[in-house]
Amino acid sequence: MDPIQEAIRYIESREPGDDFSYREVARKYGVDRTTLSRRHQGKRRSYKAQAEHQRLLNLQQELELVRYIEELTRRGLPPTREMVGNFASAVANWEVSESWITRFLQRHADKLTTKWATSIDRQRHEADSREKYEAYFNTLHTKMREYDLDERNTYNMDEEGFFVGIASRSKRVFSKAVYKEEKRTQAIKDGNREWVTLIACVCASGEALPPALIYQGSSGIQSTWVNDVEVGKHEVFFSNSPSGWSNDDLGLAWLEQVFNRYTTAKARQRWRLLILDGHGSHITKDFLNFCDANRILLAIFPPHSTHSLQPLDVVLFSPLAKHYTTALNRQLQQSQGHPISAKKAFFTNFWAAWSSTMKPATIRRSFEATGVWPIDAQRVLKRFNNSTPRRDYDSETSHSSGSDTRRKLHNLLDELVEDRAKAQARELLRRVEALQVNNKLLREENAGLRDALTTKKKHKKKRNTLDLQQREEYHSAGVFWSPRKLREAEAREATRQREAEAQQLQKLQDKELKAGARLYKKKQAEAAKAARQEAAEERRKAKKARASEVAAARALRKQQREAATSQKSHDTANKAKRKASHSAAKNPTKRRRVVGAASQAGVAPELPPPPPKTTRTRSVRPPSRYSK
Repeated sequence: MDPIQEAIRYIESREPGDDFSYREVARKYGVDRTTLSRRHQGKRRSYKAQAEHQRLLNLQQELELVRYIEELTRRGLPPTREMVGNFASAVANWEVSESWITRFLQRHADKLTTKWATSIDRQRHEADSREKYEAYFNTLHTKMREYDLDERNTYNMDEEGFFVGIASRSKRVFSKAVYKEEKRTQAIKDGNREWVTLIACVCASGEALPPALIYQGSSGIQSTWVNDVEVGKHEVFFSNSPSGWSNDDLGLAWLEQVFNRYTTAKARQRWRLLILDGHGSHITKDFLNFCDANRILLAIFPPHSTHSLQPLDVVLFSPLAKHYTTALNRQLQQSQGHPISAKKAFFTNFWAAWSSTMKPATIRRSFEATGVWPIDAQRVLKRFNNSTPRRDYDSETSHSSGSDTRRKLHNLLDELVEDRAKAQARELLRRVEALQVNNKLLREENAGLRDALTTKKKHKKKRNTLDLQQREEYHSAGVFWSPRKLREAEAREATRQREAEAQQLQKLQDKELKAGARLYKKKQAEAAKAARQEAAEERRKAKKARASEVAAARALRKQQREAATSQKSHDTANKAKRKASHSAAKNPTKRRRVVGAASQAGVAPELPPPPPKTTRTRSVRPPSRYSK
């Protein structure tokens, strides 16, 4: 022990009121007298105490923070590095750095560790309740005894989805040189995200029913998906849905065509227990009616508890996914990174994984681990026995001011305590610092809870159960196909294809005949058109000839009319006129002589004078009696 501390302890061990000399005590323990007096009176600290005082959080505060992290871990909320920094900042009223967080974790490496955390859904975490699990086991085991159910008639069914080209995370061996250069830090993967759903069912006696696979597709099962399926070797059923998920029709189809078909003979009129989750396709009215009519007792897991209670989830599905990843990686390795069409190769990879996983011993262990068979609820409930109750902090500390810091507490303690070097004073300081840390952390926790509650109330909406209409017929509209049915379907498909090819050939022949008929009609139409054009040309020529004849006839008639007019005018001019009853005008108008057409052959006759006109250029016609 430090000589100074020994000297201080010697002084404090004396009876109150005893006189002592700092000089004598310092000489006895070989220390400086001034240092001893100042340390004992609290005016000076040791170098260690001074360093402790100057730390962002002292040892007591860090220990309280470690206890708080332990409590959060037990609640299923282990904090991140950032959250640890936030806690420390709240206690110290100062923003801590990343290096402080690293040093803090190193200082408490014996109690704290950092790991990659696997997450659990909040609802599943809340469902992890001893009371809920006890109620489930009491009901389950009571019904098993009531209906005299044993391992041969106890089944568990669940669904598991696969991305056909996505493998789960796996450790790989890299070349250090290449990895450090960051040229290749990841492994090639297929990447196909098409979905296939597996409906699996296992029996507590160690058997597995044939798996049922639901492919994503809306145009039926494609032949390329099932090319590798062999009759007699593979016991498996296939179906499809637009999403690749199960639905009400497929759930009932599986119950009728797979489960009931493979378990009826084994049951021999005894009741069968089928344990499953509360998925909507498992609890439809038709599903329940079929179970009741065929002596099938249903047991539904509590909500969000299958990760702890379901045999398939607890033991079987995880190795199944690992084996599928191994098969998929082997295929990619063999193809040198050139993936085969994922749906075509899915069954081969899946069947290898299924065969490697569904071993009788593994199946029996899954029912044993979940306490179903042998009947033993403690296999699950025992993990609740070691839970540590949450520490209760003094409620009075919750009223402390959030601005209380370690420095203010020390100053307050200096005012209240005369001698801080005494053990009682140090214990009081330790307790006060612990309460201050707990107060800070609780205030931060309560603030977060209030914010979460406000957000939850803000976004809470009323949910309505959908009114699903029951189908008129009882049996499911969905179908699961066995390998034999698939081969029969392929034969029918081949026949259909031959018929389709014959129909196509007949269509081609009919098309050729129609094309010939169209060509013949076209030629006939072209000949008729040419004949019509020729006839039109003949009509045009005839019309033109007739028009020429008509024009000549018109010209002749015109000439004849003109000649007749001239003759008439001549005759009129040569006739004797009657004397008028009144004297003629003194200056009669001179008229030109008109030579008759018959006289003086070769000489053009004179034209008659124009008829007299009025001042308005109107012809003057004498009365007819004067023209005779």
